[in-house]
Amino acid sequence: MRLRMRLRGRKPRLIAAAAAVLLPHGARRWVHNRLLGADIHSTARIGRSLVDVDRLVLGPHAAIASCSVIRGCEEVDLAEEAVIGPLVWVNAVRRDKHYFAEQPLRRPVLRLKRAALISCLHMVDCCDLVEIGAYSGLAGFGSQVMTHTVDIVRLKQVAKPVIVGDHALVSTSSVLLPGAVVPDNAVVSAGSVVKGPLAEGHTLYEGVPAVAKRSLSPQLAFFHRAVADIR
Repeated sequence: MRLRMRLRGRKPRLIAAAAAVLLPHGARRWVHNRLLGADIHSTARIGRSLVDVDRLVLGPHAAIASCSVIRGCEEVDLAEEAVIGPLVWVNAVRRDKHYFAEQPLRRPVLRLKRAALISCLHMVDCCDLVEIGAYSGLAGFGSQVMTHTVDIVRLKQVAKPVIVGDHALVSTSSVLLPGAVVPDNAVVSAGSVVKGPLAEGHTLYEGVPAVAKRSLSPQLAFFHRAVADIR
């Protein structure tokens, strides 16, 4: 049985996570698995990124590239072949903070299903659940995912999940606002803003706010791919 010496307390965990960035890959895995309670598969890889979360799960062949920062989430779960690229910023507010006192059941969780991708230079606010579906991705660079906003009537911060379905694509420099839902087999055009649930799949959405522009053939290869790497 492997000995786990899981660190307690936010500051010691942050110090260990920061120190791990400077270590060789094997030692970095050891720190995350043994000291920080992560579950990193033997074929998964974590680069020189600061990952300070309550629980990290990396499935087979999943990867977090170097030069990213992932902080504050209660859980970050990457399924098989899922990837977070370089220069990605993920930030969350845990439930023990007072900012969302009226929403004790919100989930500061980032979940990438099989072969999901967050490419590079994206910003993800994870104050509530952010889920990227199987074989889906935030493509290009410069997109923002926002799960919280300010209710200017009640002067309260509120959070809502953001969900991207399976085989869906969010193109470069797009914005997903609190409560956004991109359905399965949908494509969001570059520079679009998704404000809530989009209606149906096999559709190209475009604009500010994003609206349906045209139907897409269900036979498109992207909607049927079974390999992770389209880069």
